[in-house]
Amino acid sequence: MAEIQNISIELVKVHPNNVRKTYNDIEELAESIKAKGILQNLTVVPDPQEPGKYLTVIGNRRLTAARMAGLETVPCIVSDMDEKEQTSVMLLENIQRSDLTVYEQAQGFQMMLDLGETEDTIAEKTGFSKKTIRHRLNIAKLDSKTLMEKERQDGYQLSLTDLYELEKIKDVKTRDKILKDSTDSRDLARRAINAQKEQKRQENMKLYVAMMKKLGLKKAPKEADSEFYTDKWERMKDYSLDKEPPKTMKFEDNGEPMFYLERYGTLYVIRKKKKEKKELTPAQEAERQNKRNKKQIKAILKEAANTRKAFIEGILSGRIKKVTNEEKVVAELFEQMISWETFTGHNTLKEFFLGDKCYNAQKEDIEAAEKKMEGLSVLHKLLCMVSAMVADADLVEWNYTYNTVRGKRVKAFYGILEQYGFQFPNDEEKSVVEGTSDLYVKKEC
Repeated sequence: MAEIQNISIELVKVHPNNVRKTYNDIEELAESIKAKGILQNLTVVPDPQEPGKYLTVIGNRRLTAARMAGLETVPCIVSDMDEKEQTSVMLLENIQRSDLTVYEQAQGFQMMLDLGETEDTIAEKTGFSKKTIRHRLNIAKLDSKTLMEKERQDGYQLSLTDLYELEKIKDVKTRDKILKDSTDSRDLARRAINAQKEQKRQENMKLYVAMMKKLGLKKAPKEADSEFYTDKWERMKDYSLDKEPPKTMKFEDNGEPMFYLERYGTLYVIRKKKKEKKELTPAQEAERQNKRNKKQIKAILKEAANTRKAFIEGILSGRIKKVTNEEKVVAELFEQMISWETFTGHNTLKEFFLGDKCYNAQKEDIEAAEKKMEGLSVLHKLLCMVSAMVADADLVEWNYTYNTVRGKRVKAFYGILEQYGFQFPNDEEKSVVEGTSDLYVKKEC
């Protein structure tokens, strides 16, 4: 058995590879050492950089507390280990401690990997599952300075669930930016979910563009975007970038070149509209433009329903954190639910998950929706049902102005979602929901 030596505390240093950078309750341990001394010896190795000094392999916390307690010597066993053995011992000594920060634990797994361990051997030595280890290794890829700042930030409450949401984003630079820009954990989850959605859209966009080019379509000229709401362009097809492209595409050919144009998550197939021989009166032209605007409003509101659905599913799954006063939210939702003109109960709830009317859905889609409904709390059912009712709301009046009565109800529901941290993904969607869009005919004062 190795001999215990009392070594001057000035000659013993905290190991530079120690994964623990902070210690909890160190003052309490220092008081105990003052009263009783160090009851368990330290394990140290000679410092290769400074002969006569030592690095602590086991007992870095005790060493820190001993300095605070004013001890002059510490009991040590001097061991002979190479650098890999030293780091491995320290990691296994500390990795399972509950007071390690998320980042310290992640760094520990990364160091073990760097020392030649595998996910299998790390799991065997530490008792953590390989899934947990992979999660932690993804955390280790984040910018260390930013992550530690967020861990120390009052009220931020960084959780593993939020970080797991973040790791679904492939680009590490994007992860770091979201982490840096987020104001709290709820904001982090919201930004991560939106980034995942955008990531999926970009992946689908590449597939669509490849198909479009194969069919001979080119990217629309710049003026097509600014002229989108005019009668200069004909919209032939539109595809949501949230969904992968269909296996086949076919467009009616009238001899005009066809183009593709992306706007706010939707890919449009357009072509120059041929001039009509018949001349319209100003009133007829205004009516035609208003109808086009109404159609566009409906398209934007459909996209808004998809945005809402994705956000609410984040609440249902627990990715987005609960509000502090759920009883108040339940009461507000119930009042909103009964304020709508029609209420069909069970079907309305199913239609939230279907994204369509029950009579339009296939049997297997209805069964899948019913399965999602099982075990939902009253709050979650109300969120889904009112969201489905909002999706049915026609915000355009007969004269193409904004329906302020329905608009008030819709905005009230968004007010509840904002309590969970919801934000509109773009100004176009926000202005249509709130009635400030130029697509609406302005009411006369």
